[in-house]
Amino acid sequence: MSEKMEIASSPNIPKTTPHFEEKRKAGASWKDGEQLVIPKNRMGLVFGGLMGCAFLASLDQTIVATALPTIVESLGGGKNYSWVGSAYLLSSTAVGPLCGKLSDLIGRKPLLYFTILLFLIGSALCGAAQSMTWLIVCRAVQGIGGGGMMQLVQITIADIVSLEDRGKYGGFLGASWGVASVLGPLIGGLISDHASWRWCFYVNLPTGGAAGTILFVFLNLNPHQGMSFREHMRQFDFLGLALIISGVVCVLLGFNSGETSWSTTETIVLLVVGGVLMVAATVNEIYTHRSPIIPPRLFKTRTTSIILIGAFIHSVMLFGGAYYLPLYFQVIGSSATGAGILTIPYTIGSALIAIVAGALVSRYSSYRPVIWIGWSIMLLGMGLMTTLDDRSNTAEKVLYPLVLAIGQGCLTLTPQVALQAAMPIKDMATSTATYGFLRMLGATVGVSIGQAIYSSVLRKKVALIPNVNFDTSPAALSQSVRQLKDIADPVVRQQVIHAYTRAISTIWVVDAPLIGFGLISVLFMKAYTLKQNTVRAGDAEAAAAPTQLEERHDNEITEQIRAVNDDEDADI
Repeated sequence: MSEKMEIASSPNIPKTTPHFEEKRKAGASWKDGEQLVIPKNRMGLVFGGLMGCAFLASLDQTIVATALPTIVESLGGGKNYSWVGSAYLLSSTAVGPLCGKLSDLIGRKPLLYFTILLFLIGSALCGAAQSMTWLIVCRAVQGIGGGGMMQLVQITIADIVSLEDRGKYGGFLGASWGVASVLGPLIGGLISDHASWRWCFYVNLPTGGAAGTILFVFLNLNPHQGMSFREHMRQFDFLGLALIISGVVCVLLGFNSGETSWSTTETIVLLVVGGVLMVAATVNEIYTHRSPIIPPRLFKTRTTSIILIGAFIHSVMLFGGAYYLPLYFQVIGSSATGAGILTIPYTIGSALIAIVAGALVSRYSSYRPVIWIGWSIMLLGMGLMTTLDDRSNTAEKVLYPLVLAIGQGCLTLTPQVALQAAMPIKDMATSTATYGFLRMLGATVGVSIGQAIYSSVLRKKVALIPNVNFDTSPAALSQSVRQLKDIADPVVRQQVIHAYTRAISTIWVVDAPLIGFGLISVLFMKAYTLKQNTVRAGDAEAAAAPTQLEERHDNEITEQIRAVNDDEDADI
C-alpha cells in the first residue's frame, strides 16, 4: 500500500494535512466517520403529529391578516393594529436561537412538549382577550410557544429521518407550512365573516391537543446524554443569549416603530442600539469559551453563509407577499372570505411544488438545481406582481401570484437540507435552529417593512386626491379598507382604491431587487453530498462504534473549515 493510501485510510490523521493530496468531496473533511442512529418510529403517526404542530404554528402567523379589521372593530385600539401580527412574529423570532441549544442540553422531548403546551395556553388567552393590549400580550406568549414548536419540529425530523430522505419529508412539511401561511387569511376571513373572531385562536386547542397527544404517545428519540446542572451552567452562553435576544428585540421594535416614521428618535435609537447589540453578540459568539448559541463556523464557509442569507431574504419576500396579498384583494372589493379564496392558487401552487421539489432532491441527491430554479422563477413572479393594481384583469390576479408561488415552493425547505448536508451532526440542532431563526427574523422584518412602506406611500398618495375627507393616519388607513366601496363619489372611490393598490405593489417593488441579489448569491453555492452513514437504533455494532466526530476538538474542525473554504474558492 502506498504512503498516500495509508494516510487516506487512517482514521487518526486529520484529512486536511499537506500529505492528503487528493481533493476531498465537499464537507468530507468534517463529516468522515459520522454515524446517525435513527430511532424506530411509526412514521405515519409521528410525522402527522409533527406536521400538525408545524401547521398550527404557521397558521397563526397569518390567520389574523383578514380578521384584523373585525378584531379592531370589536376591541378598538386601532393605533396598535400591526402589533397583533408583529407580537407573534417578534416573540417567535426572539426564542429561535435558544431552541437549538436548549434541545442539545436538556433533550428534544421535554422542550417540544413544553412549547406545545405554551402555544395552547397562549391561544386560549388570545381567544378570551377583552382589550387590544390583552390580545397583544397573549399573542407574544403564543408566539414563544409557536416559534419554539416550529424549531423543535424541524430538529426532531432531522433526528428521525436520514439526510437522503429529508428532502422528501421536508417537502411535505414545507407544504403544510406554506399552506398554513397562506390558508391562514382564508380561515381568518371565514371565521370573522361567519363566526366570532375569537375562534381564530380557539381552533388551535382541539387540533393542537390532538397533535401533542400523538407525539407524546408515539414519538421515540435516541436517549439524551444528560449533564448535571453545574455542567449546564458552565457550558451555557448566557451572555450570548442575552445579547442576541435583546438585539433582535430592539431591531424589530425599531422596524415596528418605523411604520409611522423612520425619522423619530424612538425608531433611530432602537435600530442603533439593536445593531450594536447584534454586533456585540457576533463578537461574543466568535470568541466565547462557552458553547455558543449560534456556532460561528456556520458563517465561516461560503456555502452555509449563502444559505442563511438566502433564508432571510426569502422569508422577507414571502411574508411581504403572503401578508399583503389578501389585503390587496380586499382593497379591490373582495370580502375577507373572498380574499382568502383568491389566494388559493398561490397556496396550492406553493404547496405542490414544495412536495415535488423535496422528492426531486431525495431522488437525485442534488439540491442546487432546485434552488437555482426556485430563485429564478421567484424573481420573475415578483416582477409580475409589481404590475398588479385595481385595473388588473382576473387572469393577472391569479397567474402572477401563482408564478411567485412556484418559486417559493422550491425554496420552502430545500435550503435547510443543503445546510444540514454541509454541517456536522453535532451542529445539526443549532444550525437548524439558526436557519429557522433567520427565517422568522426575515418574516418579522418583512411584515414590518411592508407595513411601513404601505402606510407611508398610501398616506402620500391619498393626500394628493382632492375631496377626500377621511383620516389619513396609518391606523385609520388600515381600518378603512372595508369602507372603500362605500365612498359615494365614483371618481374619488376609484382614485382612492388605485392609491391603495399601488401602495401595496410598492412593497413588491422593494422585494424584487432582494430576490435578484439572492439569485446571484446562490450561483456560488458548493454541492455537498447527501449520502450519510445511518443505522437503526438497536444495532449493536453501531452502538459500540465510537464516531470520529465526537473525538475531534474544535480547533481541528476550524482547520477543516479553512480547507473546505479553500476547496470552495478553488471551484468558483
